[in-house]
Amino acid sequence: MRLTESFLTFLIAAGGASPFLYRSAVHTEAPTRAVDTVYIKVASPPLDYDELARRVIARMPSGTSAGPQVIEGDLVVKGRLSVGGLPEPGTDYAVTVRAPNTAAIRLISNEALKDPQRADSQHRHVGTLSLGQDGGLRLDQNSTCFSDGRKCTADDRQRRHAYSGFDSMGDMSFYLSDVDSTGTDTAPRAQSLVFRLLDWDGNIHFHSHRPGQRIYFNSSTALHAADLQWEVPLR
Repeated sequence: MRLTESFLTFLIAAGGASPFLYRSAVHTEAPTRAVDTVYIKVASPPLDYDELARRVIARMPSGTSAGPQVIEGDLVVKGRLSVGGLPEPGTDYAVTVRAPNTAAIRLISNEALKDPQRADSQHRHVGTLSLGQDGGLRLDQNSTCFSDGRKCTADDRQRRHAYSGFDSMGDMSFYLSDVDSTGTDTAPRAQSLVFRLLDWDGNIHFHSHRPGQRIYFNSSTALHAADLQWEVPLR
């Protein structure tokens, strides 16, 4: 039996949907199987993803349309991959993430619990690359933000919570905080140090959101060595 369905229909078919669900609307070239890897060529004409999704959901049992689909093997997409909506028209970005608020990519490591630095207290590590609702692009370490009442908390309470990146104005921002026994940051959740390479007056500026922050200019590798130290003005 020839498989003439689109890539998405093929995936849903693995969960029980008919592989001929979309035959009347879209025709694609047959996939080529290589061991457990499936290659799908770009459809012509382009797929109507909204219509395809409606037809797939209509055929699935009630209450299971939002359930996860498992792919055993490699996934190869000859085209663009988009999460949360269609790829940006007129672009060739390989991966697009859309969101009504913050768009983020979640990274989780050490799930095998074999970190040599944590022989006696193994745990996972988490990180997030996100573009905030305010336009700030940030790399966040050791923090998990839940969508329920738990809000944001440190994933590992034995480590600091830190993020760095660009704030909403495009300036470099750095944040570092210890965490208490509940996983809550011990400092306000704001940029602790902002670096403006080119401010509105054309000059370089450093701004601190915490009192007593200093910058050390070291000429020695000795601990706390500093030829010059400068306390950053409080913002």
